[in-house]
Amino acid sequence: MRDEPMEVEFTHDIACVWSALAYVRFQRAAEEHRAGGGELEVVFRPYETEPSSTETPSGRGRLQPAPAARIEQIAQAAAADGLVVNLDRIVPAHTGEAHRLIALAAAHGNAEDMTARLYRAYFSDGLDIGDVNVLRGLASAIGVRWDGERSHAQPARPTRASGPRVPVFRFPDGTILVGAVSLANLRSELMRVGSPRRRGRQSSNRLLAAESVF
Repeated sequence: MRDEPMEVEFTHDIACVWSALAYVRFQRAAEEHRAGGGELEVVFRPYETEPSSTETPSGRGRLQPAPAARIEQIAQAAAADGLVVNLDRIVPAHTGEAHRLIALAAAHGNAEDMTARLYRAYFSDGLDIGDVNVLRGLASAIGVRWDGERSHAQPARPTRASGPRVPVFRFPDGTILVGAVSLANLRSELMRVGSPRRRGRQSSNRLLAAESVF
């Protein structure tokens, strides 16, 4: 009997640079895992780092003031993982519609590609991901048709409760990784949890915080 694919939950926000770093690393680890014969499904859980609103904040700029050295450090860390981060081009936006688009893409089997494109749109391209016309174009580029109206493919209500901040990875055995986890740690967890001997074991309820965001 064929085993069910390993399911990893990823709680994140498109407007969170640490989520972006964690996801680009996870994409690479997942690609390697699948290339080695492993099966993996990713379930995206929305988290909004800004309060919901009927209006999208306007204007360009960084979400939070930061020293130039810190901005350069973040940009260099992202570039090393293949993500161009232009914090000075960011258009602050509420991300509820972007999360809704990811849920719609999931129904078409394109959630991973859609999420990656949204991160690039926000952090690299300086696009307003709160604009439904921008989202429609991004969806079309990966083959997802979206008219901007609410669909039946709705994400869970975005989380803003107290507890671990995003990003958060949850593995089938109960292991939780919090923060911009390193590529090495993600590789290790996918290998450990995905090994045949781990299948069917009881939850370990391990909580590991990233030692460093870089």
